[in-house]
Amino acid sequence: MRLIVIAAASALALAACTKTESATETAAAPAAPAADTQSGHDMSAMDDTMKAADAADDAEARVTPDNHTFHTYPKKIEIVRLPAGNWAAHGYAPSDLFKMLDSKDDTLADGTPVHVIQLEMIASGNGKVVFERRATENPNDPVLEARTINFMIH
Repeated sequence: MRLIVIAAASALALAACTKTESATETAAAPAAPAADTQSGHDMSAMDDTMKAADAADDAEARVTPDNHTFHTYPKKIEIVRLPAGNWAAHGYAPSDLFKMLDSKDDTLADGTPVHVIQLEMIASGNGKVVFERRATENPNDPVLEARTINFMIH
């Protein structure tokens, strides 16, 4: 009888020392935020849908459509590609969220001529830029086309 009690006590002691996994421990741990190639940002403020939208923006070298929204973050440089022409930025709102770095004519891989504008994101928030195209660089010429580009900076 004594041997049975010792064996039972040993089994209980062994069970108490052995880690058992609870349902919460066996659930898959959330994936770590995707590390970004630009230093100092882990994109943790962006959900999966926004991360996918940001990746699509970066991957596609195409003309940026009117009312397009860039899902982005501070310190990232976004590239707006507009049809070739005389474009000027108007209506930065608010201007403390991003700044224009460069503006030049370029060509897409398929041969389409475009006007490329690089903007650096400065702070988190929602902002937009209205780009206006005119026949010449004269700001008094009538506007031929306008494109609003939105930025959701996380």
